[in-house]
Order: sequence, then C-alpha cells, then structure tokens
Amino acid sequence: MQNLNLEQLKAATAAGGVTGITLRGDGAAFVVSVQTQRDEAILVTSKKQPRRFSDPRKALQVLRATGWNECRIDATQWRPEDRVLEKTARPDRSAALKAAHEAAQADADYDKWFRAKVQASIDGLADGSNRAYTPEEWAVRRAEIFARFKGKQAA
Repeated sequence: MQNLNLEQLKAATAAGGVTGITLRGDGAAFVVSVQTQRDEAILVTSKKQPRRFSDPRKALQVLRATGWNECRIDATQWRPEDRVLEKTARPDRSAALKAAHEAAQADADYDKWFRAKVQASIDGLADGSNRAYTPEEWAVRRAEIFARFKGKQAA
C-alpha cells in the first residue's frame, strides 16, 4: 500500500491515475483510501501518518479541492463512541494557549494602568493640581532630554 500526500493526490488526480476514493471508518475518524490504477494508497500528513478526519464533511471539502466530487463511504469500522478514547493531549498547544492568555491579561493590565494615569492627568488639569506646559517650557524640557540622551549615547 502506498502513501500519498495532498499534493501527490492532486497530481495523480490531474494525471488520471486515480480510479476511486473511499472514506473508510477507522475508530472514531475516517481515513481517505485512494484507488489508483496500480494499487491502493492512503492520504497521509506531512509526517507520513494517515490523515484522519473526525468529521467526514471536512474530508469531503478536502477531496473536492483536489477535484473529486464523489466517493464511497465505508463505515463498517467507524466507532464514533471511541472519540473520547482517541483524544490525545496536546501539551504544546496547552502551553501556547496559556502564554497567549497571560499576554492578553498583561495587555489588559497595562491598558488599565495607562488609562488610570491618563485620567489622573486629566483630573489634575481640571482641579489645578497639574498644569499644562507652555510651548517655551516644552522647548527647554525637550532640549534637556535630548542632551541627556546624547550624553548616554556617547558613554
């Protein structure tokens, strides 16, 4: 039995080397069995493992994209109740999702802090505890900051 990846299946289909396709039940999922003019082949992933579809509709979408509009479905070995048993843990995805949630929380915390600082400045301008700089004062302040920055660069 041969293995075909998706690109090879497209090429074999375009060349007329595929005579039929069957979605075969395999536990809680379906695998794509390809009948070629010489032999039978299985659609595989980039890691050379059989490509498993838990939803046959997704398999049909993939097959339609390769140019196939019909196929057989063999559900004799399909056991949807095995889905719980076949579910594999993905610690890599778990870690990535946790990191994404932590980053989102950090962004939310920063946003909350920033908004509080801006509101405090606005409130200070309103009650007189803060004052606005004049353009001349800003020019002096900018010159001081640039001088400090250039001094750090030279060191």
